[in-house]
Amino acid sequence: MPEPASPSQALPRLAGLLLLAALLLWLPGQAGAWRFTEWGLGVFAHNDIDIQGANLGGTGLDLDVAGALWEGAGLRLDLRLEGSVAKFWNYANGLEVSLAPGLRLYLPSFGEIGAEPFLEGGLGPSWDNLHIDEVGSALNFLSFGGIGLRLPLEGSKLELGYRLRHISNGGLDERNHGVTSNLLRLALVWEM
Repeated sequence: MPEPASPSQALPRLAGLLLLAALLLWLPGQAGAWRFTEWGLGVFAHNDIDIQGANLGGTGLDLDVAGALWEGAGLRLDLRLEGSVAKFWNYANGLEVSLAPGLRLYLPSFGEIGAEPFLEGGLGPSWDNLHIDEVGSALNFLSFGGIGLRLPLEGSKLELGYRLRHISNGGLDERNHGVTSNLLRLALVWEM
């Protein structure tokens, strides 16, 4: 049986979350220099890639807001805040609610329609009622990294993306294998 995780093992993750929360609170107060400029609504499906002898799948909805932190040379870096609700099935049934701040880097657009590729990553708290051996607590951390493509539509934008997604409790419980999944996402985005 593994040694129980010490609280100091979770300290770097908690410090990162606090730093990101402080950034989210600080930026809007900078004399109008920064604000959320768009919002989106997405659907996603994911399936685990690391639970031995079982299959944990899920689908969900997410709502996000975003605003540009930096722009230049055809690139743009957005700060995003994404909340989601998901339903799990197969290996375990349950619900998950999460709030994940993140960054997204848009690369130069291409093609006649102006498709924008992007890279993204995020980390935030997650709560679930799965009660599985791989995740020993209801409070977890959701982290993800992904790639995608944004396509302009009349009055909105369509996003297609892939993420590698991981939930674990960051050492808050001795059971902390976590669950890593492939995730596909489809979203519509509108300007505020």
